[in-house]
Formats: sequence, structure tokens, C-alpha cells
Amino acid sequence: MPQPTVLVSPLYDPVTTGAVFARFPDVHFVFLPADGPLSGDAQRGLEQAEILLFGGMGKDRLSELIASAPRLRWIHTGSAGFDWVMVPEVEARGLTVTRSMDVMTIPMAEFALGVMLGHVKNMNELRDAQASRRWAPPMHAELHGATLGIVGAGSIGSRLAHLARAFGMRVVATKRDPQPLPEFDAVYAARDLDRLLGESDFVILTCPLTPETRGMMGAAQFGAMKPGAYLINLARGGLIVDADLIAALREQRIAGAWLDAFDEEPLPPGSPLWDVPGLSLSPHCSYRSPAIRGRVMENFSANLARYLRGEALQGTMRHAHLGY
Repeated sequence: MPQPTVLVSPLYDPVTTGAVFARFPDVHFVFLPADGPLSGDAQRGLEQAEILLFGGMGKDRLSELIASAPRLRWIHTGSAGFDWVMVPEVEARGLTVTRSMDVMTIPMAEFALGVMLGHVKNMNELRDAQASRRWAPPMHAELHGATLGIVGAGSIGSRLAHLARAFGMRVVATKRDPQPLPEFDAVYAARDLDRLLGESDFVILTCPLTPETRGMMGAAQFGAMKPGAYLINLARGGLIVDADLIAALREQRIAGAWLDAFDEEPLPPGSPLWDVPGLSLSPHCSYRSPAIRGRVMENFSANLARYLRGEALQGTMRHAHLGY
């Protein structure tokens, strides 16, 4: 049986993928160019490809590739979520889609911990004092003894819970299918979100964006939070009603917030989010780490071995109607 052809997105170059792909000497790997027309080899590879290793491309480009790849059967995405890959052609063709599992867990959990530490240790205030040459030592707070509420007790939330408990924090979470988990002091059902909000000094969103979770953080939820609580969103921008968050911050109903994800990315220069007191923004970068691509390659190569053996692939959608 002839070995398959794998299309490789421009995000992954032959140097960083060479050691992993060397495990499959009979598989034909075709590296797509970042832009411009396809070469003869790339065009032939596109026509023969069964598999696409996807990353760093827009949905329009993905749709074009699928339309030009009549033999395509499986797409593996380097992202933690499926939403970057779910173009209409995927469902129309019945393509199998798998995601990279747990590859971003470590950097995102560390990023969240860094944001919490920066908040309680007044890092912004200290930088401002240095810029104006003021000797103004603030009174710091501590993570020890505070309660962290994690909305979405998946791999990222679990890793963060492990780190937070090392600092002496109490950690609670919501989960669609609640059950006791060793990393958490308590796990609540999704319908008990307000209970988590009322207990938490920090609230961190790490859940997927689904029809059930879109707009889950609105005026009522900000009203349920502690007055001194701090919100961090590392998931998707659509989880939050921006206007309600802005109102909660301007009225000082919560102490502050950090957003790493937005409904529209890049965030437009005219967005009102840029200038809200107490709101910090980062350009959807909490996952970034030089170790990520190596983990994606290991994840993909393990699935490729399963594919070649005719075994079930890992990282497929568990809840197709919810998109994850």
C-alpha cells in the first residue's frame, strides 16, 4: 500500500520538523510556501495529499487548499481548539479533524500565574513610579490564602491549579460534567458559575467558546464577583460581553482584568478596550513558547503513526455540536 502524502503548513519548516518526520521515511512531506503560487512539487503534493498539518494560515487559505486537494481525508491543527479549522468545506467533505492536545498547557498556566503575581505585587505601579523617579513603596498583597476560580477544568486549568496550590491558594472550578478532581478543592457544575464568582479573588477563563458559553460573562456575572476580584481571559473573546466588562471596570465593581483574547483579532485601534482603567491587554500571546512547535510535532507524529496502522486518531471532537 503506497504511503500517504502530507501537506505541511508554512508555519512548520523542514529544519524544525526534520527529526520527527525522519521517523516516517516512506511518507511524502510537502512543505507549502508562505505565499505566492505553488511550485510543481507542491502542486502535485496538493493533488495527492491525504493529510494536512495545519497552522498559521487563515480560513480563506484553508478553504482554498481543501478545494484543491481532492484526496484530503484528515487535518491536524497545531492549535488547542478546533475553531481555526472549522470552515464549511470540512463538514461538507466529512474530513476528520484532530487538535494538538496539551501542547500549550505549560506556557498558558505560567502566563496566568504571572498575571496574578503582577497584580498582587503591584508591578504596574512600581514601573510607573520608576518612570517618574518616585520612591513610593506600595503595600503588596499575597496569593497565599486567596481563592482562584477557574472556569473550565481542562488541561490548562488543571496545570494552573497545580501551580496555584503551590502558592497556598484555594482553587475551585466549573466543569460541564462536574466530578471531583485531585487538582481542585471543589468542582462545580457550569450552572453554578455565580457560586464560583462569589467565592473567587481571581477568576480565570480557560473554557472553550461554544453556543452555551458565548457571552457567559455579562453584567449579572460581574455583579456576582467579589468587589476586589480580578478577571483573566486566556480563552476566547466571545466569552465576555465587552460593554459589560467596561462598565464594571469604570464603576470599580471589580479590581481589574487582563484580556489575552478578543472577539476581533487583531484588536482594532478604535476599540474602546484599549483605554479602560484597570484593564490590561496582551495580543493573544499567552501560549507562545519556543517549545510549542516541538510538542505539536510529537503530537502529530504519534497520530500519524496511528493513521498508518489504521488505528483511531486522538484529539478528535468529543462534542461536535459544541465545537470541541
